[in-house]
Amino acid sequence: MDKATNQRHFSVMINDRIADRLEQFCSTVGLSESAVVEVAINYFFDDPQVINGLMKGYREMASLNREISHDFSCCEEDADVHLTQYRQGLQNFH
Repeated sequence: MDKATNQRHFSVMINDRIADRLEQFCSTVGLSESAVVEVAINYFFDDPQVINGLMKGYREMASLNREISHDFSCCEEDADVHLTQYRQGLQNFH
């Protein structure tokens, strides 16, 4: 693996399960967490199947989210009407 001449620092939030797996893996193979993360990131970017799979998944989820939003927009509009009426009732009460 080529060492970059310039290094940049990134903060990434991961859950405890992933952190434990990373720590265990690094301990087992004797590599630093930074080295392992660099390998994983390079693998991710270098594997077009991973990228294509993610893009396909995001497109499918976008379509599903659009359908869900459409199906429930009337509920949201109804809730907004009721909330507006409730707020007006509170204003009239004071």
